[in-house]
Amino acid sequence: MKRFDWLRDTPFFWSRLGFCYDPPRCDEEGRPIVFSRDYEKYRRFHREFLNAGILHHTTILHSGWVDDGVYDYRLTDETLEAVLGGNPNIRYMPRIKLNAPPGWCRNHPEDVFVYERGQGLTPEEIAARCGTLQQDYFGFDSPGGYPVNGGDGTFRDDRPNVGGVIALQSFSSPAWLRDAGEALRRLIAHLEDTPYAHQIVGYHIAYGQCGETAPWGSWRRREEWARGDFGYTNTREFVSFGLRKYGSEAALLAAWGAPSLSEICVPSLMRREGRKSRLRELFYACPGDAILRDYHEFSSEVNSRAAISFCRIVKECTAGEAAAGVFFGYLYLPLSAYTGHCATDAVLSSPYVDFLAAPKGYFRAGAGDPGGAQGPTYSYNRKKVWLDEIDNRTHLDRRTPRAKDAAESRTLLLREGVKNLSAGQGFWWMDLGDGWYDSPELMAVIRELDKAQARIAGMTHESVAEILLVVDEASIRNMAPSYGLTGGLLYNLQSELHLVGAPVDTLRMSDLPEIDLSRYKLIVFANAFFVDAKTRRLLRENARGKTYLWHYTPGILSPEFSVEGTRALTGFDIAEFEHSYQNEEVGYRMSQYGYPIFVPLELDFPLVEVLRGEEMRVRGRYPDGRVLCAETEKDGGRSILCTLASLSAEDMRSIAVEAGCRMPAPVNCTVYADNRIIGIFPKVDTEFLLDLGTYAVHGEHRPALKIPAGGAEYLIYDKADGMQAPS
Repeated sequence: MKRFDWLRDTPFFWSRLGFCYDPPRCDEEGRPIVFSRDYEKYRRFHREFLNAGILHHTTILHSGWVDDGVYDYRLTDETLEAVLGGNPNIRYMPRIKLNAPPGWCRNHPEDVFVYERGQGLTPEEIAARCGTLQQDYFGFDSPGGYPVNGGDGTFRDDRPNVGGVIALQSFSSPAWLRDAGEALRRLIAHLEDTPYAHQIVGYHIAYGQCGETAPWGSWRRREEWARGDFGYTNTREFVSFGLRKYGSEAALLAAWGAPSLSEICVPSLMRREGRKSRLRELFYACPGDAILRDYHEFSSEVNSRAAISFCRIVKECTAGEAAAGVFFGYLYLPLSAYTGHCATDAVLSSPYVDFLAAPKGYFRAGAGDPGGAQGPTYSYNRKKVWLDEIDNRTHLDRRTPRAKDAAESRTLLLREGVKNLSAGQGFWWMDLGDGWYDSPELMAVIRELDKAQARIAGMTHESVAEILLVVDEASIRNMAPSYGLTGGLLYNLQSELHLVGAPVDTLRMSDLPEIDLSRYKLIVFANAFFVDAKTRRLLRENARGKTYLWHYTPGILSPEFSVEGTRALTGFDIAEFEHSYQNEEVGYRMSQYGYPIFVPLELDFPLVEVLRGEEMRVRGRYPDGRVLCAETEKDGGRSILCTLASLSAEDMRSIAVEAGCRMPAPVNCTVYADNRIIGIFPKVDTEFLLDLGTYAVHGEHRPALKIPAGGAEYLIYDKADGMQAPS
């Protein structure tokens, strides 16, 4: 199979050209609705990026699938001509959305996604609601209709999207896979018959809520009871999944507690999204939990199946010459199991998928913050190409929050660019605001980073990190959603860890058997709840001389639920305790310019204390004096348990220094680095000697840096002259 490693070394530009209504709708003149036909403006943006050296471009391209068995390529051709006409040097990778049109839903009512509040509707009643205001087109309520996300105001929707009882297609629908696949085949054939066929280098496949391979309702508020697909096909496919898993009807009925196959219902997932008072409620350890855990596994199976199926069609239709990929792997979301993003190994092992992608992280994403991602991209990038969607709201955006001025915008672009360059990842510059880069200053930054990427492209990426953050996909699949715990462990913890002043790698637990762990001195486990015997043995064998920093209740699923699993893994006894704490007492302060997706630390999960351990050293306490964090010696190394994701960057830097990690920058500095490039992004005013001598490959060069709070600096390694400024 052809390799597409060039995606790592070639940035893209994404513009709003072709951004159209999804699912497709037509205007009064019968034309498919696009949010703006100011094509000359978009052509100018594409020319500016082309002149800056960015040859690869991407936009949304209408699939042409407008009704059941009906195709209309007028908007497709308009967009193609606008982006490629007169631009023969552009290499184009369109984003193709394959959500079913409402007319298709009307003809296939059993294949429609049905919310819990629509449970019990007959197929005829579902069909009657298709195309009406009772059909949710977006997966979330939007009284003003289609959210144009920072557009120029040209488009105003006349269809409110509120309170739908059904959505579009079920992800589990074989009919949707068949007909959407046919639409994709027809589109590729149509594009191959245009003068621009030779400029199309790949296809970014999209479907579901916001086109991000997430089922409808994924990001609704929990009060809206919008989790789970209660449609006919989805229920039938879920039962078939259960029969395959358990091997017999009797075993399935026993596991799910159902009297007969005909009486099996999709489980009501919302009942476990509220506050959990006991650990057994947080983890799938209560009677009747098997069906909840299995539904999440099923969701990931059908989502990965769809992603792989569509990418396979791209390969078949282009003789393997075009790159194919999808949005996938959003592990850090509290609902990542429900969204079907917990089957990354299936996608990573598919020969038909070349790249995975997601928007950059929105948590603590302002100037001075570490930024981040929606999942462990360094892990994914080991086997596929990761493409990061860099959608920073520069100071030119119309909305808030945004960068306050050009200097902050420069910091955001440099941070996200160096973050990806130092990880050997690909990315695209996204202009979601109709002019985010429309200034000479910001285009100069784009050119600067493009030249930096060209300088390092000839050198093989090697990690220089001695700190490793480990996240676990299996643990996510085996626990109920917790907004507070997930937000703390998978967003805030990594933010604080990145501020210790040293680079950090992030991998999944399943990567560890394939990784040389010898270079890591501090290994931080964010959510190591599900730890099997093989992994326990691996960790014991690699513990000597290392520091393991554990969080909350590691090993409590081993794989059966037991607090003894935590003691065996960490050396500490733990216990739940009653409390009257409020969120802010054990929470985090948000960044001034961050995007507040989560309550700082919503206490929707039980609190746990450390009771005792062998020769335990206390490192932190709750407000009432209970032990929150403690340290002991274990297996020839140090074991530190923090029962809450509450350690600050200062605390973790102290642990890293004690572990012997090399620290090139002071605390409160985010460092993104590999053997080719290093970037420093301070939270506070910082003046120091950048200790590049800590990395042997860089020699003894110690440049003096003075960077204001929210500023940025980066240097590129030159074999002859050491680290040099980018100019």
